[in-house]
Amino acid sequence: MATACIALVAGAALVVLPIPEVTLSWTHTVEKSDWEEDYFASADSVVLIEARIEAIGAGMEPPSSAVREGRWWRYRPSLPPIPAVKLANSTFAGGYSLCWKSECRPLASLVPQGTQVSITAADCTAAVPMPAANGR
Repeated sequence: MATACIALVAGAALVVLPIPEVTLSWTHTVEKSDWEEDYFASADSVVLIEARIEAIGAGMEPPSSAVREGRWWRYRPSLPPIPAVKLANSTFAGGYSLCWKSECRPLASLVPQGTQVSITAADCTAAVPMPAANGR
């Protein structure tokens, strides 16, 4: 693979974003607090670079290495590169947002909500120009 980019796979749909790094964000369905994770596409895997959670609550406990900065608990997970990040993408929750180059858009504007989505690495030559997104 020449240069790696972020790809979204949802059923038969494949969307290759023209960038190697993306921020995935969502609101916790119970605690109603924001959560963000930064991913980087590397060769044939995806690396979780940093995670941030707004508040501590049910299922949202940061590791002891987390540092409070402003409204966020920030930490760097010590996980190896993974082939894909699988998202439930449920129609019963608020949905995910993806941000890149300081622009954000709902995941549902890229792939259908209600289908399982995988974030993977792909060759950037498969990327298509993306229309401008809304600022974060």
